[in-house]
Amino acid sequence: MKIRHLLLKLSLVIMVIISLVLSWLIWTNNARFQRDTTDVATPKTQTTSKNVNEVYLPTQLLTSNETGAKYLVYNNKENLIDALHKKMTKWRFARPQKMNFTSKSYLAAVNQADAVSLVYPHNISYGVFGKAFKQKVARVNQQRLFNRIILPAAHADTAYFLNDQHKTGFKVTLRHADQAAIQARLKKTTMRLPVTEKWFNNRLQMYFLRNVKVTQYSYLVTKQSPTTFVTSLLGGDPSALETKEQKDLTTYSDGTYKNLAVDHRKGTVDFEDYSKDIARKTPTVALTNGHQMLNKIGNTPGNMRYFDYETKTHTMVYRSYVEGLPVFNQTDFGAVKVQLLKNGVKLNFSLYALQVPLPADKAATPLPTTQTALDRLSAAGYDLTKITGIKLGYHWGVNASSSSVIDLTPTYYYHYNGKWVSFDQLLNPTSDAATTSEERAE
Repeated sequence: MKIRHLLLKLSLVIMVIISLVLSWLIWTNNARFQRDTTDVATPKTQTTSKNVNEVYLPTQLLTSNETGAKYLVYNNKENLIDALHKKMTKWRFARPQKMNFTSKSYLAAVNQADAVSLVYPHNISYGVFGKAFKQKVARVNQQRLFNRIILPAAHADTAYFLNDQHKTGFKVTLRHADQAAIQARLKKTTMRLPVTEKWFNNRLQMYFLRNVKVTQYSYLVTKQSPTTFVTSLLGGDPSALETKEQKDLTTYSDGTYKNLAVDHRKGTVDFEDYSKDIARKTPTVALTNGHQMLNKIGNTPGNMRYFDYETKTHTMVYRSYVEGLPVFNQTDFGAVKVQLLKNGVKLNFSLYALQVPLPADKAATPLPTTQTALDRLSAAGYDLTKITGIKLGYHWGVNASSSSVIDLTPTYYYHYNGKWVSFDQLLNPTSDAATTSEERAE
C-alpha cells in the first residue's frame, strides 16, 4: 500500500512539473502558439466534390437502325448516358488493338448501321476513361486518345474507340457486356432527331436533317458570393488578404503567389496560383489534374461536363449541360476554364449557377437544318472555311422580366475565328443576343 501511495504522489508531481513547463513555453513563445491556434480555428468552406465519372462522361447518344438511319436521342425523364454508364462499369474491356482507316472507311465506321454511339465533345484519354468506367488500363495504353465509343449490334462483344481528329481508332473485346439491356433503355427515348455525320473543313460534323425542335427552358439562377471562393481558393480569413477595388473589379491577394479577381459586371472569377507546379506532361495527367482543380472551386453545378482540351496551352473547358446539350454564353469560355501552366494554374469561372427549372414562357422556334443554316451564313458573307466546329446548344440569356431567371434558348453554335458564336449573333451582330447575359443582368 505504501509503495502504491508513493507512486501516486510521484505521478502527481510529474504532472505538475509538465504543466509548469508547458505554461512557461506558452508564455515565452506566445507568437508561435498563437499562430497554431489561428490555423486550427480557421473556418473551412463546405465544398461539393465531383467524381471523375460525373465530369468525364460522353455527352451525346446516337443510335442507328438496320437501314442506317441515324438519330440523336435523349430521354428527359431519365439521363440515358448515366444509365448506360452504370451498366458499362460492370463490363470488362480487354487490351486495345489498333485499327487502320482511310477518310472513307472512317466515315463508314462512324455511320454504320445498327449501332449505338457514345460521343464526347472532344478527345479524352483511355486512362481517364478507365477511371470513369472503373476499368484497369495498362500504362502503355493510358494515353490513347478517342472521342467516340461505338457498340455495333452485329458484334456484341466488341467496342470501337474512334478519334475523329486523327481518323484513328482501336477496338477492344468485351466481357460481361449486356447489349440487350442497353437496347431496352434506348426504347424509352423521348427525343429522336434525324442526323448524319460527314466531313466539313476536314472535321467530322453532325448534320441535322430536319428542322430542329428542342424544348426551351427557364431556370432560377443563383449568384454565389465571391467570399466563398476567396476562402476556398486563397484560404484563411478574407479580411486578412490584400484587397483592391477598381470600378467593377475586386482583387484579392495573399501577397505572394495567389491572386483572385472578381468581375462584378460579368459575374466571373479569375484565379491564379503560382505556389506550385501542376503536372501536365500527358493527356491523362492533365485531365486528371484539371478535374482536381475543378473540385478546388467547390460547389460546382451537378450538370458540369468536360467540353474541350487544348493540348498546346494545356487548357480544359467544362460546361453546364441541360437535356444533353451544352450551355453557352455563361462565360466567354464555358462554365469553368482550367489552364495548367509551367509554374502554376489559372482558373476562370462564373458566379452564376442554374438551380430550379421553370415552365418556359414560350415554345422555342424550330431551327433550320444544319445545311440550311450554313447556306444562310454563306449568303450573309461569312467564310465557311473559318468554321471549325458546329454544336447544337443552349444560349444563356437573362429573362426580360426577372434578372434572377435565365432563359435557355436552343440554337446552333459555331466555332468561328477561334471563338464559339451563336447563329443569331452571326446573323444579327448588333442584337441583344450579342450581349453577354452577365452584362444584361447588371
